Amino acid sequence: MEIELKPVSTPEEIDALCCLAKEAWEQAYSELLGYEQINYMVEKFLSPQAVVQQMKEQNYVYYIIYGDNEPGGLIGFAPNYEGRDELFLSKLYLLPHMKGSGAARAAFGMAESEARRLGLPEIRLTVNKGNTHAKKVYEHWGFEVVESTVTDIGGGFVMDDYIMVKKV
Repeated sequence: MEIELKPVSTPEEIDALCCLAKEAWEQAYSELLGYEQINYMVEKFLSPQAVVQQMKEQNYVYYIIYGDNEPGGLIGFAPNYEGRDELFLSKLYLLPHMKGSGAARAAFGMAESEARRLGLPEIRLTVNKGNTHAKKVYEHWGFEVVESTVTDIGGGFVMDDYIMVKKV
């Protein structure tokens, strides 16, 4: 499968990214979080308004991941997020048909290249403690758990995550 990562900037691309995110979240988290929390989190973090705000105010960069010219995932990251000397890998989601295609390799490669280009010594991400598959994938790519955290995100919901870091 030919993998390509295309930057997101137009309103149409942002809408496509958000639709992909909702689909990926429903497939990955429906049993773990339930649809009420998924809908809340998608609206809060991956609605078109939220994505535009992140891009303008927090220096986020988003890409749609394509496999053989079909959209199948997304990646979003922010350099120096919250003043930290690191690249924050905020989002990396693949639809089931993209798993095992080389898309994760391409996405992690892009994040590492961007961190190196910017002179940032590490990449940080969060992963839901119950998402054991994703945690294993991150460990495979060299990430290590450095902290455990519970974050109140409003609406009566929390994110119960591991913070993982990879030196670049």
